[in-house]
Amino acid sequence: MKALLFVLVGVGVAAAIGFVISRRKKAEEDRRRAREDAVSGANVTNDITGVGAGGVLKMPPFGNNRLPIETYVKTRHRYQDGEGGPPWYELVCEHGRREMVVEWSREGGEVYVTAGYDDEHPRLDDVGLTEEKLIEFDESGRGRFEWDGDTWHLSESGERRYFADDGREGEGFYCWEFESDDESRNLSVEKWAGDHKFYVYVLHNVDARAIEVFDAGQVKR
Repeated sequence: MKALLFVLVGVGVAAAIGFVISRRKKAEEDRRRAREDAVSGANVTNDITGVGAGGVLKMPPFGNNRLPIETYVKTRHRYQDGEGGPPWYELVCEHGRREMVVEWSREGGEVYVTAGYDDEHPRLDDVGLTEEKLIEFDESGRGRFEWDGDTWHLSESGERRYFADDGREGEGFYCWEFESDDESRNLSVEKWAGDHKFYVYVLHNVDARAIEVFDAGQVKR
């Protein structure tokens, strides 16, 4: 009798486990189908230059990210140098509770993309720079410093214009741009009119061809 009881109990446990596994597989399949339906009905072209607010991207690994991540675009801003050169764009994105910035620019037929997290940007004193040193770099047209295991070289400096939400009204600021020795990262220092602070941003170079666009969102025309 006990043997029969053990057999019945074993069969019941096996059935329960099988039921749980079956439900999990069904839930995973439902999520996959829902995702495919959403993507197939979305505004999709696999081109980051056409992405605006409401867009959804899949970014390849960069920086400390070892796996691809999906991110939602909250807004899109435009930048331009003080001489009216070609614009470049900033996509302000959400990934979990973190804010991420994805920037892209176009040179000829090539699109260049950089990305980084807002909470990973250092302060000016963290990188060992001062206002005096930046002025010296600006006047000489060259400069270098050591930080985070890399040597950083001044690539250019000058006035920039920022257009919030890709609008018409712009704000001016001054910018120093640096590139790491291995050309994998870019560091910029910004000084805005009327603000005594210097803001430092570090972005990683990303292969634009490896970015997937699930939804382009809306772009102002």
